[in-house]
Formats: sequence, C-alpha cells, structure tokens
Amino acid sequence: MAIRAVLSDEDRDELTKDVNDLDKVYLENMKKDGIDPSLLEQFRDLSLELDQKEDK
Repeated sequence: MAIRAVLSDEDRDELTKDVNDLDKVYLENMKKDGIDPSLLEQFRDLSLELDQKEDK
C-alpha cells in the first residue's frame, strides 16, 4: 500500500498552489522537462475544473 503525504503550502508555487498533490507532481515534472508554461497553466486549469466537478 502506498503512503500518501500531504504537502504543505510552503512546498507550492503560484502554479501548483491550488491543485491536488498528484497533479502538483505532474506539473513539476512537466516544468522540469521544459514544457511550455502556457500548457502547464492549461493543465492546472483542467485539473482544478475536474476536482470541482468531482466535489459536486
């Protein structure tokens, strides 16, 4: 069984401050790989939208 750790707000930047922990890791990896910042923002926006739909 995997251990889940909740990241503190100190570990987040402007791009990852509102996304869930898993998407934060994806965003950081894509950023490190040189993905265009506008595409990272689109991924973040989609992630937030999906999380909102799941909460309903």
